[in-house]
Amino acid sequence: MPNEELADLAQQLRMTGRELDLPLVATCADISSARPTLDAQGIPVASRFDFTDVGAGYWNEGDLALRNAIVAMIRHLGEPFYYRDGTVGGWRPIRVTDKLAQQAQRANYAVRSAIVVPVRLPCSVLGAVVWATDRPGGDVATRFAQHALMLHGLATRFVAACDNIAHGTPEIGPCTLTRREVQCLKLVAAGKTDGEIATILGLASPTVRFHMKKASAKLEETGRLRTAQRAIELGYVSSRL
Repeated sequence: MPNEELADLAQQLRMTGRELDLPLVATCADISSARPTLDAQGIPVASRFDFTDVGAGYWNEGDLALRNAIVAMIRHLGEPFYYRDGTVGGWRPIRVTDKLAQQAQRANYAVRSAIVVPVRLPCSVLGAVVWATDRPGGDVATRFAQHALMLHGLATRFVAACDNIAHGTPEIGPCTLTRREVQCLKLVAAGKTDGEIATILGLASPTVRFHMKKASAKLEETGRLRTAQRAIELGYVSSRL
């Protein structure tokens, strides 16, 4: 049962945090949503975990993800990172502006150090799990180096389980775009009009529209922008143009 899996994973999150001396846990399965992530009984998943007194009930703050510095870092990173009194580090160098670092120190919910794991799922879903402590001291950088890979896998399973409860198991079928369809989608993602795409590819505008219509049908989307977005989500097109 999905809820039983979620309960087991939540227990693993708690136990792992205690073992690493990071006993406070914060979770979110979709930071784009102003509503808290719920389990199968309609209870906020985040309420399963202890967090700081200052941050109690954070999951009810609908605008938290819009103003929190750690969430801002989560949006830009695809790998785990650690935080300690304003210092941020990870598997590779992380550049954070002074303004964001200061913001993280001012509004830190009494968190002194933490390991943060962003989780990216299909359909542009972005979630995260945070293991933290409100006590000073401790070598979080060493714990990160030793355990971040394991935490990454655990966080991914947990967020995916939450997503499964909310949206069910996706049905995966074949979807084969042609080279020309992908070329058109890349140019749509770059902001080009049908006329501009036709000029660039040496095609007639109706031919461009034909390829886009075929791509939309294959991706089960309507409209050129939603089709391009779906192509980006599935890895046919990169948003780095």
